[in-house]
Amino acid sequence: MMSLVDVRAALADVTDLEVVTAESGNDVAEIVSRLRRSEAGMALLLIDSSVPALDRAMLSAAIGPLAIDLAPRTRIGAIDIAGGAVTVDVVVAAGYLASARSTTGQILTVAASD
Repeated sequence: MMSLVDVRAALADVTDLEVVTAESGNDVAEIVSRLRRSEAGMALLLIDSSVPALDRAMLSAAIGPLAIDLAPRTRIGAIDIAGGAVTVDVVVAAGYLASARSTTGQILTVAASD
């Protein structure tokens, strides 16, 4: 079972990374505002599987424009977590985005593990 708390803990040692989570019931506008205010070199949005489809779509649609707006000061990326995904897969995807220094505006989907 995937845990956003465990993902955050696994990424705690990554320098210059701000992890922002989106869960069911969160305000989409506030999440986007928080991403926009990030002072980190990389802002990473984790979209939990509990987020309703419309909110998920709005968050995903914001990533490209934010990448343009924040460059070159801050890179941005998102991980769209499907139901049934496992923590280790999300951590690996997050590590990839955090380490891909010339990548911004990308959204990776982590699907359920077989």
